[in-house]
Order: sequence, then structure tokens, then C-alpha cells
Amino acid sequence: MGSKNAPISRRSGRRSGLIIVAAFLVLLVVQGFYSFRVSPEPYPVIRMPGFAGAASVEGTRPVTFVEGAVDFSDGTTVEVDPAEVMKALRFSTARPTLDHVFDPTETRERSPELLAWLREQVEGITGRTDADAIRFCWQKALVHVEDASVTDRSPCEWTEVDL
Repeated sequence: MGSKNAPISRRSGRRSGLIIVAAFLVLLVVQGFYSFRVSPEPYPVIRMPGFAGAASVEGTRPVTFVEGAVDFSDGTTVEVDPAEVMKALRFSTARPTLDHVFDPTETRERSPELLAWLREQVEGITGRTDADAIRFCWQKALVHVEDASVTDRSPCEWTEVDL
């Protein structure tokens, strides 16, 4: 009698283990759905910080400031906030995308679809349809973490995108 019960308890142990694993997988799928579809930012639910942006031992942190300006066909120029230009993207991807696509060292040709999207963003911000170009000024600097003062600003490195 005792030997007949042993295989049954092993099977029920495996079955309960499979149920636990399946429940965990369902929980991960639900968490993933929530993190990427419902909540605007998955951080820190899925990802933890890398702490790469920590200040140096001198108490400074290198940063790059970006400013924008739109040139119009009538010769006028309007300053625009690059964050406003990129607002259609998720907050966590807007700045990395701006850096990757419009960085002054970027040499790849920009696609017609990208230019159309950029033109649409500029029109939405300025309310004008006669934009000729958008320019981004990239300035490297040091921010002192104790008082948020900015020093060692470099001259602008410009990226100009013809619209």
C-alpha cells in the first residue's frame, strides 16, 4: 500500500511545481503588459538604474545641453525647445533619440519619413508651415551637484536639418 502512494505524491508535487511556474509566467506577462502598455514608463518595474550618471569625486557631472531654433522662409528665427519637438515619443526615449538622430557627429542621411515627421512637429509647435530648417545647438558643460551651477560651457556644435 505504501508504494502505491509514493508515485502519486511525486506526480502531485510535479503538478504543483508546474502550476507555480505557470502562475509566475502569467504574472510576468501581466507585469510586462502593465509596464509597456498601461504605464508610460517601465522604469523601475522592469529595469534598474545603471548609475552611470553619478557625479565625479569632484562633485561635477558632465552634461550636454541642447537648444533649438527654427528658420523660416521670411528670414525669421524662432527658438524651440527640443523636448517639445520630441514630445511625441516616450519620455524615456525622447532624449536618446534626439542624441542619436541629430547629434552633430551623426553623418547618416535622414529619411524623407523622418523629415516629414520633423516638419509636422515644427508646424505643431510654431503654428507655421513655412519652416526652412531646424537647428540644434549642442553644448557640453559641467554641473556642480552641490549648487547646480554650470561651468565650462563649450561653444555650440550645430546640427542643421533642412525641412
